Amino acid sequence: MAGVGGVVRDDKGQFLLAFGAEFVHWDISQVELMAIYYLKNILKDWMFEYQGVMIEGYNSNIIKDLQIGWKKRKNKDITDDRLSFLNDFYQVLFSFCSRNCNKLADICANLGVFNSFTWLDLLVKDIPPSFLSCLKEECDALGIDLVCSCSPFFIFLFIFNCYWHFS
Repeated sequence: MAGVGGVVRDDKGQFLLAFGAEFVHWDISQVELMAIYYLKNILKDWMFEYQGVMIEGYNSNIIKDLQIGWKKRKNKDITDDRLSFLNDFYQVLFSFCSRNCNKLADICANLGVFNSFTWLDLLVKDIPPSFLSCLKEECDALGIDLVCSCSPFFIFLFIFNCYWHFS
């Protein structure tokens, strides 16, 4: 069993939503790709008002494959229906980031192993204190507010954190 999780922020780094989900697969690379494909389940209509989306992950091989695949898809050489939901964004970027820079997504992945969730705001009573504390630390370090002003410029999806649970 594996959990995937992610955090969606605006271009200023402010929280928009967080999610976690459980997947069963033997290949961690496939689970990381499933995290990308899962995004279509959490996207909201208002997110398409943003000019673009940046999807960050810590597996450089997956990020490279997605960058190449997306470029080929834009050139009409290849199509992948599992990523077709990204066509509604003006710009799509895939970027590598260190696992250490993705602590909130890691918390979401750990929680996703046991229960799928989507948090659309920070007032949900089910959000654990560890997540809120980590979010506050990150926001304080960046000098930003915890809540979003929602100016439609860019969405950042910090995902790909996978947590394996063996029972």
